Amino acid sequence: MRTLHLTACGCTFLVECDGEAAALLLPVFGGLLSGSSRTSGLQPGRYRIESCGSGFRVECAASGSAYLGDRCSLLAHLDTHLTLALQRSRPDLYFLHAAAVARNGRVAVIPGESGSGKSTLTLALLDHGFTLLSDELSPVDLRSGTVHPYARALCLKSAPPPPYRLPYGTLQAGGHWYVPLDGVPAIDPQQALPVAALVFLRRSGSAPATCWSISPARGAAQLLANALNPLAHEGHGLNAAATLAGCVRCYELDSADLGAACAAVERIVQTPAAPRRGAAPAAAVSDGWGRG
Repeated sequence: MRTLHLTACGCTFLVECDGEAAALLLPVFGGLLSGSSRTSGLQPGRYRIESCGSGFRVECAASGSAYLGDRCSLLAHLDTHLTLALQRSRPDLYFLHAAAVARNGRVAVIPGESGSGKSTLTLALLDHGFTLLSDELSPVDLRSGTVHPYARALCLKSAPPPPYRLPYGTLQAGGHWYVPLDGVPAIDPQQALPVAALVFLRRSGSAPATCWSISPARGAAQLLANALNPLAHEGHGLNAAATLAGCVRCYELDSADLGAACAAVERIVQTPAAPRRGAAPAAAVSDGWGRG
């Protein structure tokens, strides 16, 4: 048995697994490896995973045991458990169902419902000089205006359209493609970076413009719709959504044309922020960004 120390948001998970399970988990969760056998910070979960016939048996001290019949089920099961445990352990963070990519130390957080194309857009943005924080989970620290990485492999439900392609080493499990982080540009998994903009993803294909600015009120409403732990925050998450949307620029993006969508995100991140009336500048993270 091998013990993997997976770390995110200051929390460490211990995953004991046999050789077959480790060969599956490392390409997907290897970006979360702490690089040390010494645990630090919060320790919200310990798991034991063993191959069992064509499936896997998972034992967790908190939730008991479960049998997963295939590789895709195991990966989804562990991913769900890790993200829920993070939310329980770090209720101070505002967890969004969102991708996050960085350029020159500035992050575009890209919320969107399942199937909206977050992971496909994220993979395309990596070809345009962005680095990866996450393609699915964005934990935002409202006190500093920063987002923590969740360095799991990118997970796509379909291959990207040309000219984009899946990198060498991509793992297929069930109907999903997992892109390991050792094949893509990703930031230090322990480094939180400042949020520069919120880009809400649409995929209508009929919008006359690729990207357009929206009001803080509309941004707050869409943030609340994509929040995973709103009840952990004052006002059922509404105050947090209003604070975040009021401090950074908000956009809607139609990603039907991936190349145009990538160019739009690049322009957004490179454009200096203009502080809104009554809102703290997004760059003023060390001066109490988002308190209030």
